[in-house]
This record gives sequence, structure tokens and C-alpha cells, in this order.
Amino acid sequence: MKTLWQRLRKSIRGAWESERIRELFRYCVIGVLTTAVSFGTLWVFENLCGWNANLANALSIICAVLFAYVTNKLFVFRTHCTSAADLVREAVSFFAARGFAMLVEWGGFYILHDFLRLPSMWAKAAISVIVLVLNYVLSKLVVFRKNRN
Repeated sequence: MKTLWQRLRKSIRGAWESERIRELFRYCVIGVLTTAVSFGTLWVFENLCGWNANLANALSIICAVLFAYVTNKLFVFRTHCTSAADLVREAVSFFAARGFAMLVEWGGFYILHDFLRLPSMWAKAAISVIVLVLNYVLSKLVVFRKNRN
């Protein structure tokens, strides 16, 4: 009779063999790194450069989106473009999707920081959860589809 620990290990091992689970894990790791880029650049722009919090936030989002495209393409979804036109289409769709998410993030940050008077890092954290889920759905279903028609 197997112990609970042995059954749990077998379940985890079986789940890890699923490409979907590994992809989701990679997305979460890259998401944490992208968030670190976003928060880090926000802190640098606001505190070291002395820029307005909204400008600093907008620039931090741009830095994070550039980082996210490269890392999601190479490490998460592992897509390969067969032509320059395919690469351009993929990049344009990624930046359009992230542009939409950026508007959601910027608007949410503006509301939380300027109207509700949350500190900038708290406002950024609150809206980042929504944006993280939105970005995964858009990347998976729109941008980095394996089977393009």
C-alpha cells in the first residue's frame, strides 16, 4: 500500500509531464521576472530620477513589455517564425495585446494611486494581478498560437 507521500509525488510527477503545466510554470517564472523589471524600473524612475509617478509607471510598463516579448517567445511559448513577415505579425500582435493590457494597467494605476490615494507600489501590486492573467490569456490565445491558420 502506497503512502500518501508516494501518491502525492506520483501525482506531481505525472502533472509535470504535461506540457501545459510546464508552460504555465515557465509563464509564472517569467511573469515574476517581468514584474520585477516593472517594479524595479518604476522605483528607479520615481525615486532615483525623481519623475512623476504616472510617467515613471508608463515607462516601467514599456520596459517590462519589451522584456516580456523576448522571454515569452523564447522560453514560455517557444514559437519559431519561418519568415520575417511571421515575426513581424507575431511581434505586432504581442505589442497590440500588451498595449491593451498597458491601458488597463495604466488606468487602474491612475485610479488606485490618484483617486484612491494608494501608495504607488501598492497600486502597482493590485493592478498587476489582473494584468498578469489578462496577458497570459491574450498571449496563449492570440499571440503565440502554435497552429496558425
